[in-house]
Amino acid sequence: MTPSLHGPLPREMARVLAHLPERVRIVWEDHQLYGTELPVHGWHRIHGEIHLLLTLPDGSRSYFPAAGTALFDAQEAERPAVIVAGDGIGRLRQLMEALQERRRRRARSTGRKSK
Repeated sequence: MTPSLHGPLPREMARVLAHLPERVRIVWEDHQLYGTELPVHGWHRIHGEIHLLLTLPDGSRSYFPAAGTALFDAQEAERPAVIVAGDGIGRLRQLMEALQERRRRRARSTGRKSK
């Protein structure tokens, strides 16, 4: 946890807020700016909720709830699904070969041809 004036921030959230993207898409479906990408200038906590400082289409700046943006979705998409290092590559290969063999055996037992 990272300390803050309004209580601690989880480390992952602090990391996201420390590396804000240049632009963020509005994903709040009922909002008139839904789907619009807007420039991000910073963030602030308002009543304990994270808000982003955005430039609106008319050129003014306003705080917008981070939960109504794709900020955290974008960070999730950047993460690799699986991290394999060192001897893990060899174990992964063995597992894949075992699964392929099992699939071949099942195909033979049911009379289907393997692709």
